[in-house]
Amino acid sequence: MQTWRFTTILAASCTALACGSDPKAEPDEASPRTTPDYTRSPCYGAPRTTRVYDAETHGTREVAATCRAEGEQTLVYVADDLWELAPTAGGPVLGQRQVNAFMAGFELEGRPTSFQPDLGVLAVDELVFGSLPDALPDGKLPVFVVDSGGAGEGYLCSWCDGIEFHLDGPLLGSLDSDKTLSIAAHETVHVIHRGHDTNETVWVDETLAQAAMTVNGFFTDGDWLDDFLGNTNVAWGPGVDNPLDYHYGAGLLFGSYLWEHGGRGLLRAITSEPLDDWAGIDAALAKTGDSKDGWSLFLDMGLATFLDDPATGYSFDAFELQGQLPATVTATGTSRSGVIQPYGLVFVAFESDARSVTLDTGTNVSSRLVLGGRPTEVVELTLGEPFEVDASPRVLLLSAPRATTFSLSVR
Repeated sequence: MQTWRFTTILAASCTALACGSDPKAEPDEASPRTTPDYTRSPCYGAPRTTRVYDAETHGTREVAATCRAEGEQTLVYVADDLWELAPTAGGPVLGQRQVNAFMAGFELEGRPTSFQPDLGVLAVDELVFGSLPDALPDGKLPVFVVDSGGAGEGYLCSWCDGIEFHLDGPLLGSLDSDKTLSIAAHETVHVIHRGHDTNETVWVDETLAQAAMTVNGFFTDGDWLDDFLGNTNVAWGPGVDNPLDYHYGAGLLFGSYLWEHGGRGLLRAITSEPLDDWAGIDAALAKTGDSKDGWSLFLDMGLATFLDDPATGYSFDAFELQGQLPATVTATGTSRSGVIQPYGLVFVAFESDARSVTLDTGTNVSSRLVLGGRPTEVVELTLGEPFEVDASPRVLLLSAPRATTFSLSVR
């Protein structure tokens, strides 16, 4: 299991903001806020319906819900068939205490590991990614706690009449958890992004939403991250036709890397950029005065995933990944071949006596060879030409925007 650097996330955010030329205000040294009595909310007890996925008909069905909290920007409705019941056997009862705890974290005050601990999840998302849409029902964001019938722990409801997102009470088990708030942070970015750029590709939208988890100081997608690190040579998002094939572990890495590289200036620029896909990321980087393009940052992220060492210039602040990523060793005097999956990451390690590397592959393949020694030197190989090294190369990274075969000879 990969670990998260809880002690460095705040400093990491400051570094990222400096890169984005968008300085962070210092957190207020305020005393903890008192959670309001949400039973006194103006909407409390008001009925409302929503529609959820029906696993039997594969359509939707109407669900009756009741307002259990109204905040400055949020309306929380809980499905009547879940109220004051334990959604999981032996679990906590879904009642007012849980609703209050969710609202405190969502609207009032973040976790100590958040980019801005004195602000709730919603305020942090708005600060980093942009404001909520103006045309929200009732002028506030509706959040429904339902039994999704297997649709997911949380999702932006695409079939509902207005903008709202759903949290699955039975799947989450409790509203009073980091998991629930991290998913709420993720889904809120989908709401914000829809208001700024309705046509964005799924993978960029999901990658920004994954970044929101790191921005808000949560690390709840460890299983997804472990799964990706176990096999990075996969088509994880760009160019993937089926949204269900998006890999949240890869998206968590790239989204977090964008955040650490460019801070809220970059994430806000991507969110509001009308161009989509890689072109939108490139345009956002240019607008923030960054000379990098999205593809170069993706390759830098790949090296950071393998090296994760600030001394090399390639590292993560949020994650502890050094030595965690397996790489296939190509023995000196041998060759290997394989297929790079679309936007997959292939890592090749070497024996200590390797002195020459030759790569044969398509012209669409990007290569990054990391040489030993200090300072770290990274070179791109010329296809078909031996690259002679004086010291043992550390690792070779290969990636390409479409499936491509490659062969590598090491002498």
